[in-house]
Amino acid sequence: MPDTLEQRLDEVEKKVAELGAIVGTGPGRKDWPATVGTLPNDALAREADQLGREYRERLNDSDKRAGA
Repeated sequence: MPDTLEQRLDEVEKKVAELGAIVGTGPGRKDWPATVGTLPNDALAREADQLGREYRERLNDSDKRAGA
């Protein structure tokens, strides 16, 4: 184990660089427009859409009841 804070920081920086190389730079949060509509038009995708819609409606209804 490294003795000094500087040595420890160097080790952490090396590990972060290694992880970054493994993970890559894939799409970020700002890339969501490129992923919209990529789900296939099948039963599972439609069910996911429906469940998401119902969830958001429940949230909106509870906000309205709470006076938000």
